[in-house]
Amino acid sequence: MSHWQQLKNKALELTYRTADQHVRLAVTGLAGAGKTAFITAIINKLINASPEHASQLPLFTVCLEHRLLETKRVLQPDLQLASFAYDAALAQLTGEQAQWPASTTNISELRLAIKYRPKQGFRGRLLNGASATLLLDIVDYPGEWLLDLPMLEQDYQQWCRTIWATVTNLSRSPFYDEFKASVMALQPAADASDELLATIANHYQRLLQDMVQQQGFYLAQPGRMLLPGDLAGAPILSFFPLLPEQLTAADAFGRNSIYQILEHRYQEYVAKVVRPFYHDYFAGFDRQLVLVDCFTALNRGKAQFDDMTKALNAITQSFRFGRRSLLRRLFAPKIDRLLFAASKVDQITRDQQGNVLALLNAILAPGRNFADSAGCAVETMAVSAIRATKPGMVRDSEYGEQEVVVGNRLSDRQPVTLYPGQVPRQLPDAVFWQQQGFRFCDFAPPQLQPGQTFEHIRLDYLLNFLLGDKLQ
Repeated sequence: MSHWQQLKNKALELTYRTADQHVRLAVTGLAGAGKTAFITAIINKLINASPEHASQLPLFTVCLEHRLLETKRVLQPDLQLASFAYDAALAQLTGEQAQWPASTTNISELRLAIKYRPKQGFRGRLLNGASATLLLDIVDYPGEWLLDLPMLEQDYQQWCRTIWATVTNLSRSPFYDEFKASVMALQPAADASDELLATIANHYQRLLQDMVQQQGFYLAQPGRMLLPGDLAGAPILSFFPLLPEQLTAADAFGRNSIYQILEHRYQEYVAKVVRPFYHDYFAGFDRQLVLVDCFTALNRGKAQFDDMTKALNAITQSFRFGRRSLLRRLFAPKIDRLLFAASKVDQITRDQQGNVLALLNAILAPGRNFADSAGCAVETMAVSAIRATKPGMVRDSEYGEQEVVVGNRLSDRQPVTLYPGQVPRQLPDAVFWQQQGFRFCDFAPPQLQPGQTFEHIRLDYLLNFLLGDKLQ
């Protein structure tokens, strides 16, 4: 692309933003929330939501009023970002044996141009009946990156103490003993070596990866150890938390000591990995969608559920817009709509969908005081972008008519009829966990027939909250 063309694109983008016709929607979520499939479904629905198919999104006002004319993909503006792999994800979801697409491992982007007919308001009078176009940039990034945010307000010693405070969870991993033993064997005042620090950092990385991928926990720092990408093997990731008792008299340790090198690498990670993400990308977002899979955490047990609750409330810290908030001081963000969406609600019966919304609100309650700050509208929803089950009814000898879900189990593709159980409306107490009886199941994607499109649950409501005001 020529320099002149780049300037022309920038000028066009500025024109759209000045006219409030450009939205950057950021999408993230905790591990297993189904983010790639969710984004693929949003793009697919918008592209196929012509006036003839408006009934597919009945609660999306611009469709309901038959004002959505066309949506198409156009060239993305950020040439240094990877393109969101929409075609590959769609091919997996619609192949002969449909598969859920792979998880997000890096930041990516896709731009849509949404052509619509404005209402009779200022924009409608300005355009005098002509169509308008909203540019929508969908930016996908791993939730693990967001969970690094607290490190911006912690020094190395505070971070070490925070990590070791989670020892009850860490000790569940088979890699915990090896990591702790290697740290205990260190003399923090001794001279550091790259080989030694890299070895112990690898132990710590294996521990974090096992905690998230096998043990079902969520909070893991640094997040880039889970998804190192081009940082794999770099010294900036060769750090780990020393034990609290090893931090005493740290100021007296020499410049090349293990402690001083670990502290320096921690500071470099915060300054050159964590902070630039929020400065270069986060500050440019207009709307934010956070996906949450409540059911897997409920299946796994109290420790994992509590860890998810802590992780989500850590995420809410990213959206505090008060005068004293960290992000306002650092990056002056401008997100004005924030949506937490409980995903995969097709996995539970219809009568339990209200419960999961109540549960999500209870989970977020400790951090909800950000909601009334600086005009950021906050909403929670229970949705499913791709419905993988059908509702059904069975007769039970004890309970009579019982609502169930019907679908194909992901593990073996066998059809199952399942009553998953009741979703608690509030944070579960100790008695609840002792009597836990959940049977939530991972379902395979629906096998579409020619001409079929994905069914959804409240995706239109979600789109209306995130985009409806821009399509008036």
